[in-house]
Amino acid sequence: MKGRLVLVAVTMLLVTSISLFAKGPSGASADAAYWVAYWAKPRVVLYGPEEQAFNENMHEITFAHDRFDHALDESTLNADVQWLKAHPDDRFFIEGYASATGTEAYNLNLSGQRAWWVRELLIRKGIAAGRILLAVPWGMRYPACLEDTEECHAKNRVVRFAYYPNLSNTAE
Repeated sequence: MKGRLVLVAVTMLLVTSISLFAKGPSGASADAAYWVAYWAKPRVVLYGPEEQAFNENMHEITFAHDRFDHALDESTLNADVQWLKAHPDDRFFIEGYASATGTEAYNLNLSGQRAWWVRELLIRKGIAAGRILLAVPWGMRYPACLEDTEECHAKNRVVRFAYYPNLSNTAE
């Protein structure tokens, strides 16, 4: 029994620390490089024309360094609101992100505040709360850029929208 417990403990330790071994030559993890390549590609459409239209018309909301309560481009946010009002059946997730400056805990909190602020703003502007499935913080987990420059950090200070299919309309 003790041998089995030790085996489980060692396995858990190895599984949870795999990212420690996935470092590339520049110090950036292989996982981070994957996400940089992922964000550079067009989104894959799995659920048809509604999802494609959502992906084409909903835009990232950008934020300044250490800010969560003011979008840099209000017109983009207002355009997103107008598009959502014109498509009342679309449901979605709000995903908050932060740059790699600061601690992981700080950035997770900041990205959560950004996602929640966008959620609350959408609701105040007339988007039904039930359409927003989650406002989730990702911190600096899935970067759009890995370089240690201000331009790169700015690309990671965003809120993105992710489509969720309305499966009740298709189940028959």
